[in-house]
Amino acid sequence: MVRILAIAPIIGSTGDTVNEYQTLMAVSQYSKEVFVITPLDVRALFKRTYKTYLTRRPPTMRVLPIPFALLPFDQLWIVNIPIFTLYSLVFLFIVYFLDLYKNFDLIYIRDPRFALFISFSKRLSRKTFVKIAALVEEGIYTDFLRRLTELIVCSIDRHVMSRVAGVVVHSIEFAKHLVLRRRFLPRKIIELPPGITWAIINRVKKYCPRTRKDYSKGEVVIGFLGLLAKWQGVDILCDVVAELNRRGCKAKLKVIGDGPLRRFLVNRCRSLGVEVEITGFIPHHKALCMARKEFDVLVLPRIQTETTSSIVPIKVIEALALGIPVITTDLPAYKKLEGRGLYTSKRTPKHFADTILKVLANPSKVVSSLLLQRYSYEFNVKRFLRIALGSRT
Repeated sequence: MVRILAIAPIIGSTGDTVNEYQTLMAVSQYSKEVFVITPLDVRALFKRTYKTYLTRRPPTMRVLPIPFALLPFDQLWIVNIPIFTLYSLVFLFIVYFLDLYKNFDLIYIRDPRFALFISFSKRLSRKTFVKIAALVEEGIYTDFLRRLTELIVCSIDRHVMSRVAGVVVHSIEFAKHLVLRRRFLPRKIIELPPGITWAIINRVKKYCPRTRKDYSKGEVVIGFLGLLAKWQGVDILCDVVAELNRRGCKAKLKVIGDGPLRRFLVNRCRSLGVEVEITGFIPHHKALCMARKEFDVLVLPRIQTETTSSIVPIKVIEALALGIPVITTDLPAYKKLEGRGLYTSKRTPKHFADTILKVLANPSKVVSSLLLQRYSYEFNVKRFLRIALGSRT
C-alpha cells in the first residue's frame, strides 16, 4: 500500500471535479493514505457547501481546500497566468514540506500550470505525474489571445513534461495531438479515461427508474448535461429543439448545468419559442437521477477540435450506463460506441433532429457492461498505479 499526494479539483459539480473526485476515490481503495490539495471556488467557501464533500471521504483520505479564483475565461484569460504562477509557488512549499514528513510514493497533479514550480524540485518531480486534460488554447476564440495563450501554455507544458515522471491523458488519441502540438515526447504517457463508478450507477438505477413514454404524441425532453460553453456546441441546442417542433413535436430543452452561455441560451430559446429549463449545477448523483428520469435523449453537439475529437466525456459514459440514448456530433472519439446506445450526427439542427426522431422511433440497444468496463474508474486507476509506480527509478 502506498502514500499518494494529489493536487486536483474535487469539490463541485462540473465534469472536471466529478471526474477527479471519482478518480481519487478509486485511488484511495489501493492506497495507505491519500492527501488531496484541492482548489476551492471562493463562492463555495462562503456557502460552506464544501463540507459535504469532506464528510463523504474515506478514512484514508485527507483533504486540504485552498481558496482559488480565476477571472472570466476568454478575454481575461492571460491575466489568469500570474494567478496560476502564484498558486504553483504556494503548492511547491506545501508539497515539499508534506513530502519531507510523509515521503509520498506518488504525486498526481491535474494541470501543468499547478506543477510549474514543483517540476523544478528533483525530489518531487521524479515521482510526479501531471494530467493534461485538454489543449487549453482551443477554448479561446479571440485570434490574438489564442496565439499568445498558445505560446505561453506550450512553454509551460513543455517545461513540465520534460521534468516530471510522466503525463496522464484521457485517451491515447489525445496524447498524439498533445505530442504533435507541444513538439515534445514525455518520458511516459498513461491513459486514464473519465468514466463510471459502478456503485453510483447501480444506486441511480435502483432508485431512479427510467420513465417510459408514448412518443406518438410528440412530447419529448431533449437533455443537455454540463458546462454551457461554446466548445460544447451550445449555439445550436435551441435550434435543434425548434426543428423538432416544426416537425410536429412538443419538444422542450432541459439543461442540467450552467456556464457563461446561459444568458445566450435563454435568449435564443425565447426568440425561437422553445421551452427551456436550466437547473444550474447540482450534485453529481442528483444530476444523474434527474437525467435518467427525465431525459428522452442526451444531446451533445460539440464543436470539433483536437480535444473533443479524441476524448469521450464522462457524461456520455454515464448516460450509456444508465440506458439514456446519446446523440453526439460525428467525431472520431465515438466510433467505438456508435450503434450501442450512442448515435452520431452532422452538426446541424436538421441532422440532429433527424437522428433524434430515428432514435425515438427505434428504441436503442442497451450497451453491455463488458463494453463499459474499460471506462470503470476502479479498473483504470488500478492500471494507472501499477504503471506509474513501476516507472520510478
